[in-house]
Amino acid sequence: MSRDVVALVPVMPDVPDLLAGMLAAGADLGVRPVEAGPVVQLCDDAGRPLVAIELPVLVKVAGEVERLLGPELAGRLPSPVWWLEARAPTARAGAAELARRFAETVAERLGGVVWP
Repeated sequence: MSRDVVALVPVMPDVPDLLAGMLAAGADLGVRPVEAGPVVQLCDDAGRPLVAIELPVLVKVAGEVERLLGPELAGRLPSPVWWLEARAPTARAGAAELARRFAETVAERLGGVVWP
């Protein structure tokens, strides 16, 4: 199983925003791309993945964030919105907190919100 954390931001995150989030998650973590898709993993010193960060996606459809995450969160941002997801395996102690720190840092830099 995995724990998903979503940052919803009003502008597309750029490289400095993503790097700031990765550093906030853990300055000592390794970074590696995943060959099968637009994903980057943050890894421990043994190379085991702790957090998978997906490429930001622009959500243009009005009401889509509300449908997926509920009206309370959707009302806090204008549409369209950038959806940036970080996924952590629940079997790895502390991994979900790393994903949350990543998402919170990016959201704070760009004036967004984090779910859950």
